[in-house]
Amino acid sequence: TNNYSAAKDLSGDARYLEKNVAVLAARGQRAFLEYAPMRYFKQPEEQRIYRKIAHGPLLDVFVLDMRSYRGPNSANRQTVESADTAFLGNAQLDWLVAELARSTATWKVIA
Repeated sequence: TNNYSAAKDLSGDARYLEKNVAVLAARGQRAFLEYAPMRYFKQPEEQRIYRKIAHGPLLDVFVLDMRSYRGPNSANRQTVESADTAFLGNAQLDWLVAELARSTATWKVIA
């Protein structure tokens, strides 16, 4: 597991002064949003990463957030679709489907 997995136990790791993984993940997301050269959304979506970037009439780039909405880390042996198998999350997936349908660009890139 990675350091921001809810299953990661940091209690015995002296490198971390903060042991709460949720706090560390929130700090990491904030650092990303402050560092990344992109426009911010207004409340209540100020933490949203996924977006569409239009490059004239020919190209729309749909940038996805494949980290924030996924299910928990696991052995990935689920036999049915559920919250544990989620990857994009319902809101982001609904947004992507709607934006792809609305786009009139010749080229549509999902990144």
